[in-house]
Amino acid sequence: MVKFEISTHINRPVAEVFKYMADPTKLPEWNSIVEEATPSETPVRAGTKVQTRARFLGRKIESPSVVSEYELNKRFTQKSEKPFPLAISNTFESEGDGTKVVAVFDGDPGGFFKLGEPILARIAKKQFQAQLETAKELLEAQVPAER
Repeated sequence: MVKFEISTHINRPVAEVFKYMADPTKLPEWNSIVEEATPSETPVRAGTKVQTRARFLGRKIESPSVVSEYELNKRFTQKSEKPFPLAISNTFESEGDGTKVVAVFDGDPGGFFKLGEPILARIAKKQFQAQLETAKELLEAQVPAER
């Protein structure tokens, strides 16, 4: 079992951060692991299926997932079974002039990934924290929204 939490503060309003990060089509912009993410419908909601093509630890991964929770501007969770059972829960809350984003990863690696589970957890946490920081940089570099 691999479980870890990462977080960051983004100097943008919650609605803006949520809209960007909950949009699967934006995922390849800030997550270098993901090559493509295609939702079965838009707007995304609970029950939406997302087909993701990614590369992790040198392996190509086709990963269908489903949005299991979607609460506008508060939280969304995606669950997948391939390459192993994984749930990624993202929460968003106002913090000062911006947004606190917390992502919790909860997975049960099997097969190839099971062999290196302790190393996998460290690599994944470091890599996903870097992706979150990329999202922060991209969002903060945008022209501020009208308030």
